[in-house]
Amino acid sequence: MKTKVAAKTTILAGFLLVSTLAACSPSNSGFQAAALPSTDSDTDNSQSVPDTGDTTVPTTPDTDDGITDSAKSLRIHAFSDMNIDTDGTYSSNTISIVKNMISKQPAVILGVGDYIDGEKTSLSDSTYTKMWSAFSTKVMSLMRDARIPFMATPGNHDAYYSQERRLYKTFWGNNKGKVEFVDDSNFPFYYSFVQEDVFFVSLDDANYSNLYNRTTQLAWLKTQLTSTRAKGARARVVYGHIPLYSIVSTKANSSTVYSNGVLTSERRTAGSNTLEAILLNNNVDLVIFGHSHSFYSGHYTYPDGKKLQVISMPCAGSAPRYLVGTSTKTPVGYVELLFSETNKLSIRYYNSSGTQQSLSSLPASLTLDSKNGVKYVR
Repeated sequence: MKTKVAAKTTILAGFLLVSTLAACSPSNSGFQAAALPSTDSDTDNSQSVPDTGDTTVPTTPDTDDGITDSAKSLRIHAFSDMNIDTDGTYSSNTISIVKNMISKQPAVILGVGDYIDGEKTSLSDSTYTKMWSAFSTKVMSLMRDARIPFMATPGNHDAYYSQERRLYKTFWGNNKGKVEFVDDSNFPFYYSFVQEDVFFVSLDDANYSNLYNRTTQLAWLKTQLTSTRAKGARARVVYGHIPLYSIVSTKANSSTVYSNGVLTSERRTAGSNTLEAILLNNNVDLVIFGHSHSFYSGHYTYPDGKKLQVISMPCAGSAPRYLVGTSTKTPVGYVELLFSETNKLSIRYYNSSGTQQSLSSLPASLTLDSKNGVKYVR
């Protein structure tokens, strides 16, 4: 996703977040709580923000999550918003991130959208082909060589217009990850798969305001989440590019939310047959969104007491944004999900150099929708 961000930045040293699925999981999920510390098309005019690690805030994680990383743990990595240039050039951050993920040998890597710099009607098929070829050569080849499946969900810069969607379908049809699919009839746009008894769903939410083909896709999503396979899984994880709410601003210390491209029509205030309502009502344990170019992790909380655990992904390119109401830009990087053999989940955040980040400067909460009392609480 593209952004209008001032070049002058203050980079936060980052965060480690450990969180529990039990708060929003069904009682039979088996997950135990890990310790938590108290506490519109837009134009990219921003400059690359170097991720040097030279900061005044310690990057050493400030919490011991008590989760043992063993041979029986399931490690999943996710990254988002690479945004290759139309000439096929990626930020060095992106390549560093991929290499660092591979070095830790995750079972699967999730792509949370915006691999290329599309969403432009002026681009030719050959330009799109050039970008996808560069992605294949510079990024995917690293994962292919390591034999790590890469499971992509589409972003607005990948699959917004019909031309892009046609080329997206062709590219991913030739680069299908080798996993245990549950339903791949709509691959590569929306699909489900299982990895070591964790049920994953990719959404097709590269559109603004609402899901693509929403009536059919929402019916499909409900079928997936109410299936025997999903209900019997030890966790249910849904991931898609465009979020339900924005958590960023284009200016430091601004309370004005940069809301371009959020799924406003999929909030449950718009009805019971919306993405947010379905996620809340069908025992989804974790949702991952890209698009915001900033890391935050916690629970969407609602006045009726319901909660939804959500990760907002940092970008993996060069254009982080301010967390709304702060002067904080979280470093480019990636996220690790570690499902332990004792049924605990650790969510860990790493910068592009592979340094695990601390959460000490992360706001305790963000207001998502003041009118309807929706907050994002870590």
